[in-house]
Amino acid sequence: MKTSSMSCRLALGILAGDGDDRGERISARLHASNCPRCRDAYLAEPDEESRPKAGRDPSEVPAALRLGLAFLAASQFVMALPWLFGHSFVPDAHVTIAHLSRDGGLDIVIGGVGIVTALRPRYVSSTLVIALLAFMTQLVAEIADREAHAVTGSFQLFHLLVVAIVITMFCVDVSVTRRATPQIRPTPLVLRSR
Repeated sequence: MKTSSMSCRLALGILAGDGDDRGERISARLHASNCPRCRDAYLAEPDEESRPKAGRDPSEVPAALRLGLAFLAASQFVMALPWLFGHSFVPDAHVTIAHLSRDGGLDIVIGGVGIVTALRPRYVSSTLVIALLAFMTQLVAEIADREAHAVTGSFQLFHLLVVAIVITMFCVDVSVTRRATPQIRPTPLVLRSR
């Protein structure tokens, strides 16, 4: 990596050897203040405890949150599978087969991305977008079916599971974002005055 007129190797050499020329030391410090690689390599206290932490692994989402999401998503997936074929575990004679099939497809997508998110939280940014798109599509279709009397209000309560999955995915996203954000680093020696 190279910033301005000084290479990383030259800057670290000058800073490590406390070069004789004051101008070179200033240029090396300037380089290190703009170069993350050099700033990390040249810390005031190189022991492990004082080293800044670059953030935790995004997969460190709390286990209870991941387990809860996996349970909700798997429940939704199992419940929606028969809907895909126009059948339901829940007896409700006032729901059309077209409504069940469409909801089955969308709910399988939402359940599937919920399971993927529970297993691999680092993918939450993309899986959350897919879940939100499927949820919005389902919401618009639910309103249209309600107007056409293709579904009953009691059957719609089963979609609260979808809402719970999306909210839990938001919680995973917040957790991943918070854990992936680097913590405040101590001021490196190269940025301190001598």
